[in-house]
Amino acid sequence: MSKSRRIDLPPYPRGWFAVAVSDELGPGEVRPLHFFGQELVLFRTQAGEAALFDAYCPHLGAHLGHGGTVDGGVLTCPFHAWRFSTEGTCVGMPYGKRIPAAAQARKWSVLEQNGVILAWHSPDGSKPDWVMRKHDDGNWIPAKWKRWEILGHPQEVCENGVDFAHLRFIHGTHIARLTGPPTIDGAYFESEIESDPEALEDRWSIDETSVALKGSNHIWGPGLVFASIGPKGADLDVCQRLYCTPIDGDRVQLLGMVNVGRLDSEAATRQFADALIPEVFAQWEADVPIWEHKVYRPKPALNEREGEIVQFRHWYQQFYA
Repeated sequence: MSKSRRIDLPPYPRGWFAVAVSDELGPGEVRPLHFFGQELVLFRTQAGEAALFDAYCPHLGAHLGHGGTVDGGVLTCPFHAWRFSTEGTCVGMPYGKRIPAAAQARKWSVLEQNGVILAWHSPDGSKPDWVMRKHDDGNWIPAKWKRWEILGHPQEVCENGVDFAHLRFIHGTHIARLTGPPTIDGAYFESEIESDPEALEDRWSIDETSVALKGSNHIWGPGLVFASIGPKGADLDVCQRLYCTPIDGDRVQLLGMVNVGRLDSEAATRQFADALIPEVFAQWEADVPIWEHKVYRPKPALNEREGEIVQFRHWYQQFYA
């Protein structure tokens, strides 16, 4: 398997990755995509089902995402109007009587939840063996989202979820500490954390009037890290999701989504969201120069406070074929 030149890791881990925001794909719409070093086509049937195929028609190779159309529940090729069901099976052609057995578009496994369309990627073509959890969004207002394309790798992005020291030097908040051992359950790595103002030498300390934070960090599979963190002692519900999907061996797409919980009034909720969400986006953007220029250290020189990074890396190895 090829590796990125700068980040010496297999470029395409095995698992669920975000390929689109649900609201981007209306009934009957078709979108060409490029992820995992491949051309893909995403479409939604008139009934609302999302489907993802390899992009090129098995007949004579037309790109189904450029000119393909949806008719009811089938995708029609722009070249010769051969038609494919959401299972990838050719179900009709406008001429001839025998559909070739090889007229089968390669279908990708897809999940749609929490406002995102997820695709299962496996280098060996194996089917999903775990299902991405849903997180409760019953009290949230609709998410605001932003997308970036950067040089990087999903493991490096997700590792920020256990690197509690960088919070001070990149994001200007207190260093955090675990309030208990991480919970590791198959494809899920979760930690409860809180600010630790006493952790730094005096010359690096933040003013003690700065807001202390408390909450949980979640890493679900190889391509989603999110946090439910807010001011310690305050009844504020914030969820920050960052999806990371490989484009090719060197580039990834970041999809950041932020939800806030409803407050006592719609006006208060909107005021809170309008103040917070741009700041969350700015904080993610502050990480980008590090991700784009760092190298991967397979044996990093860690100190005694950084054992979670070792645990995380051991856990993440399961996503490489």
